[in-house]
Amino acid sequence: MTHDTQTTKAPGGSFARVLRSPGALRLVGSLFVLETGSAMTTVGLPLLVMQRYGLGLEVGFTLAARFLPNILLGALAGQIVDRNDPRRVAMLAALGSGVAALLFPFTTAMWQIQLLALAIGVGYMFGFPATMALRPQVIPEGSELEGNGLIVTAERVPKLLGPALAGPIAAAAGIGWLFCAEAATALAAAALLTRLPRAAKPAAPSGVAETPRAEDGTGRPGPVAAVGRWLAAWARSLATGARDLVRMVRGDGRLSSLTVTAFTYMVALGLGRTFLAAYSLRDFASVPAMLGYLLAAMGLGGALGALAAAAFRRWNQGWVYILGNALEGLCWIALIATGEWYLALALLFAAGAFESIASVVYFAEVQKRLPVGLQGRYYATLVPLSDVFLVAGTVLGGVLVERAGVSWSAALVGLAMAVPVLVLVTRLVPERPTAAAEAEAEERAPEAQEPRTTAEALEAEAFRTAGKTPQGEGFRASEKTPT
Repeated sequence: MTHDTQTTKAPGGSFARVLRSPGALRLVGSLFVLETGSAMTTVGLPLLVMQRYGLGLEVGFTLAARFLPNILLGALAGQIVDRNDPRRVAMLAALGSGVAALLFPFTTAMWQIQLLALAIGVGYMFGFPATMALRPQVIPEGSELEGNGLIVTAERVPKLLGPALAGPIAAAAGIGWLFCAEAATALAAAALLTRLPRAAKPAAPSGVAETPRAEDGTGRPGPVAAVGRWLAAWARSLATGARDLVRMVRGDGRLSSLTVTAFTYMVALGLGRTFLAAYSLRDFASVPAMLGYLLAAMGLGGALGALAAAAFRRWNQGWVYILGNALEGLCWIALIATGEWYLALALLFAAGAFESIASVVYFAEVQKRLPVGLQGRYYATLVPLSDVFLVAGTVLGGVLVERAGVSWSAALVGLAMAVPVLVLVTRLVPERPTAAAEAEAEERAPEAQEPRTTAEALEAEAFRTAGKTPQGEGFRASEKTPT
């Protein structure tokens, strides 16, 4: 086996082994710099669009365009990554996103910005599964937990660091340089991937013959028919996923309510992103890229809130989830009354903390209440549907902020977060046996009903031959009698 295709192996697990793996460090570093640049564009894009074109439906669609490719073509991207070298795919995706980001300041029309936003979305659609596919090639065997922990950290820290850096860069050089920063980080991310071990191409399944291509082109569907079939298949898969999700959660009131409020929260999150951009331009026009500082405050609050969630272990988790969402909504509504930058940062810091606490409860409850065999299907179905609600909220946000105003938009964001959990309070609060616990109890029930020893089996047979039934206290006493 050559050096290019060799996978790092080491028994046992520790951070030291991961840190001694050059490939793992390159992958973690690549993700870190790439996510940092992407976080800067998250700040720069809404500010660029609103400063040039104001608010409206087109603005909402432009801000949501980055999520559309993954919703519509995510499954196709996964197949392409599986059939090609993920290292090459990740490099091309990073470089393509960097080039698209670099062109934003030179656009002269809204459609050009929308096209570039779609291009960045396509880059993410291919880049994320490709980098995830590289993990087995660089993380030592036995250190999967530590390696993935470093990768998650490399993805989360930039969501705090990127917006925090966007403010000084925009103040010193202008918003356009935020896109140049993403282009530079994309180039650095691709460079770090160049020396990663190359994945061996998987062999084709035995017994599967390659479909011959028609020489004359006959039998090939036309482009219109192919697009129509693809749209129909996508709609069917979305409908099937929604139906499967309902079947998985309908027997548990808390789990079904958590799932419903997850979708409503994604709508509120889409509205909130558009609102924050308009809010920073209206109330803090004198502070360049104030949006970056607001997002950074939320990120810092979220990091600390996730650590604080364990303090509420003994509480009724339904109440913790309700309070987390309701208090976060109040923080958003309170932004209406503040005109000071430090109060706005404090409110969003608190909102981020409450959001993380509620999110920790959500994931923990799903893990406890859903059987292990269904959790993969649950999240595989939940994520695409959640992205649909996020896009809907982002698109509508441009219209609502324009027509209702910034202040009313803050109220709508807060109500969208708080009202659904308050409406479902009677389903979220009661403590009921979890589905996982019930399934485990059912598996153990037959074992509890069977005699434990040969002597007990003979004793039970004697009861049956005598026409008696071993039950109640008499049978329990017979179990304690020494044989």
